[in-house]
Amino acid sequence: MTTPPQIGRASAGLQTETATAPRIEIDARSGMPVGPRFWPRLLRGEVFRSNGAEFLRSNADEFGDLVYFQNFGVRVLQCNHPELIQEMLVRDAGHHHRGLVMQRSRMVLGEGLLTSEEPLHMRQRRLAQPAFHRERIAAYGAVIGEFARRMTGQWTEGGVVEVHGEMLLLALRIVGKTLFDTNVEQEVESIAESVDAFMGFLPLAFLPMSNLIQQLPLPLMRRIRRGQARLDALIYRMIAERRASPEDRGDLLSMLLTATDEESLEQGHAARMTDRQVRDECLTVLLAGHETTANALTFALWLLATHPEVQQRAAAEARQVLLDPSPGCMRAVSSEDYARLPYLGQIFAEAMRLYPPVWVTARTAAEEYLWRGIRVQRGTILIAPQYAVHRDARWHPEPDRFDPERFTVAAKAARPRLAYFPFAAGSRQCIGEGLAWMEGVLILATILADWELTPESGSPSALAVQPAITLRPAGPVRLVVRHRPMPGNR
Repeated sequence: MTTPPQIGRASAGLQTETATAPRIEIDARSGMPVGPRFWPRLLRGEVFRSNGAEFLRSNADEFGDLVYFQNFGVRVLQCNHPELIQEMLVRDAGHHHRGLVMQRSRMVLGEGLLTSEEPLHMRQRRLAQPAFHRERIAAYGAVIGEFARRMTGQWTEGGVVEVHGEMLLLALRIVGKTLFDTNVEQEVESIAESVDAFMGFLPLAFLPMSNLIQQLPLPLMRRIRRGQARLDALIYRMIAERRASPEDRGDLLSMLLTATDEESLEQGHAARMTDRQVRDECLTVLLAGHETTANALTFALWLLATHPEVQQRAAAEARQVLLDPSPGCMRAVSSEDYARLPYLGQIFAEAMRLYPPVWVTARTAAEEYLWRGIRVQRGTILIAPQYAVHRDARWHPEPDRFDPERFTVAAKAARPRLAYFPFAAGSRQCIGEGLAWMEGVLILATILADWELTPESGSPSALAVQPAITLRPAGPVRLVVRHRPMPGNR
């Protein structure tokens, strides 16, 4: 369980430590960085019951900026310093494959952007990139506003809303429209069930002989495979319909089906995606795109509900932008409003600092190499834990405080870039980052312009989290919603 964030003001003056070199202590016996020992943790039962995110944070606090440990024979190097993270994700990217979880997730996701290796990854990224250009995602603003208002239109005065469930369904409806240009209402429940099953996959990925375990008729594996079959049926049906009627509908699927990779064409290779490749990319966007955005929004709404002064300022910004003076009500948001909502952008950023949906980024050493005098063996897992680095007091003073002022232009410029990396970095930085930022800010604006949020009576003061494949709330997040009075109607 995390410490409840409190409102505060980050000091832009506390930047003398940002120039410090990484703190690395080497164990003289092993020649590896110091870290927690596996067998004592196993005997104490910590391997099975510890919160993975808090474990990585405690490693950083106790052992420094480069930590070495093992889990069931898997060697792990944990990077907790922006300089080391840049080397891992950018400079040394050529030494690495995807992390263990993503490698084993190919069972479900196939060879999409999250799981594929080079050179396939770069080819797929070139083909998918136009779908996420600024001009393209600008067209999605109206979709976001329409679905957000449709959701809040079902809320009742003084009612209790379980916001995590609401955000998951909202984000799923939005990704269904922007991905397929279709209403996925009939498939919403089955898609949500499939996502829930897949999110429980993380513990299996680290077990010995995980690939063999995946083939066993375990209840979890049966749920995952049923979900995969349902999603495959949906996606392949959409692909077949578009192949038969290939006009551009302005959605991601149209772009994936028509995109041509000129570099592959020059090399004599197929220049367009096969149905299987399109399926893999669609499934990746469908699962990852809506889950992470929904989690970030849930955390942001909970933080706003527990910090009324921040919520009041955010609501004032949203109302200033969205108030239509002629009918005296709030209009729907559009993509043009995104740049006019800077404080809401700061709030969304701070929510992802405290509760990064992607809470750890991992790579696997594809070959043996030397790194800062340390011999990194082939198969070693390298991790950069957003959850730990985002809560490091060197870069984020009073790190457990909720403080949107950390993300003013000046405050951001005073920190090392990779002291904050919710969308990773390097060639594998999230391709949908621009869409995620716009979606989060526009949804928050839509909600806050009309509704006031407060925690349900009896709610815990701290929000427990579940670090699975993404960082989720550990339980329901219930907020009371009340109509915000229109200006002049108090």
